[in-house]
Amino acid sequence: MALLHFDCRLRYDSGFELQARFEAGDGVTALFGPSGSGKSSTLALIAGTARPQTGVIHLAGRTLVDTWTRVFVPPQRRRLGVVFQDHLLFPHMTVRRNLLFGHGRRGNARPVDFARVVDILEIEGLLDRWPETLSGGQRQRVSLGRALLRGPEMLLLDEPLTALDEGLKDRVLTYLERALAEWRLPTVFVSHDQADVRRLADQVVLLEHGKVTAAGPTRATLDAAMMTGGRTAGPINFLRVADVRSVDGHWEGRIGAQRLYLPPVAGTPAGGVYVRFLAHDVVLGAEALSGLSVRNQLRGVVREVLRFSDRAFVAVDVGQVLWAEVTPESARELDLRPGKVVVCFVKASAITVLS
Repeated sequence: MALLHFDCRLRYDSGFELQARFEAGDGVTALFGPSGSGKSSTLALIAGTARPQTGVIHLAGRTLVDTWTRVFVPPQRRRLGVVFQDHLLFPHMTVRRNLLFGHGRRGNARPVDFARVVDILEIEGLLDRWPETLSGGQRQRVSLGRALLRGPEMLLLDEPLTALDEGLKDRVLTYLERALAEWRLPTVFVSHDQADVRRLADQVVLLEHGKVTAAGPTRATLDAAMMTGGRTAGPINFLRVADVRSVDGHWEGRIGAQRLYLPPVAGTPAGGVYVRFLAHDVVLGAEALSGLSVRNQLRGVVREVLRFSDRAFVAVDVGQVLWAEVTPESARELDLRPGKVVVCFVKASAITVLS
């Protein structure tokens, strides 16, 4: 039996419409899709920070939303733990007081021990500090701890790892895995990073243009989605590029310590941009090459190889995880396997700057 039943329609003044139906069980469910597909809108409807024009939401046998019978349970009564990508800690409270906000209130779905949360997330040394003195990873761990201590029926994670670099993200993911294993909390999390989804989720709901295109067990659903739709199918890479600037008439930025050349960027970006490109726009090689028109040559380590009859998809950690599409013959010739060092070649003209 599903723990969460979601069937809602929400239309914005901009013209974007979310019209989605899915169910989530006791494990970890990922809402996965490109930017603007409706993932965060779906989470906002579950959290109660947005209202649908029509629809119903049921959680653990309770009706949270039913527009036909005019039921709308306010956010503070939904027994949910929510973690946003921008942390949203109270700046006037110490870490300890942030953690204890909402802890032990009547109506909490399950008791969660304060000392155990502090131990699992390794934040004992932060308890008397103020949010402004914390690093991004520390703030995210405190946000997760505060959500857990509400004793929620379900945990909602809205791209909590987006603002973190790959090394820090991996550490926070480890803490998140510890917490989920300890309390076995049903969780819905939003991501556009396929590597994170494969690592965390038991099931996945694929969203595109506000509609559910597929749902089911994570690996099978993602693998099937890669093989659907001809040559345009496969993973879409969404990467964050830092330190973006114009240098001698061209634009460039950095992924970790590596340079990435970009097409023209509008305005003066502050804090970096997101870029998008397709897996089949990435060419893999055994080493960097000179004398090529392709200037983007990112060295990385293979994390995963998905092999099909007519092509293979390769996840490469270049400071962030990107996906490449190669033929089965190329995968064999390059001996592609986890741990193998490769170079990813990406034309700047294949890259779209999102923001």
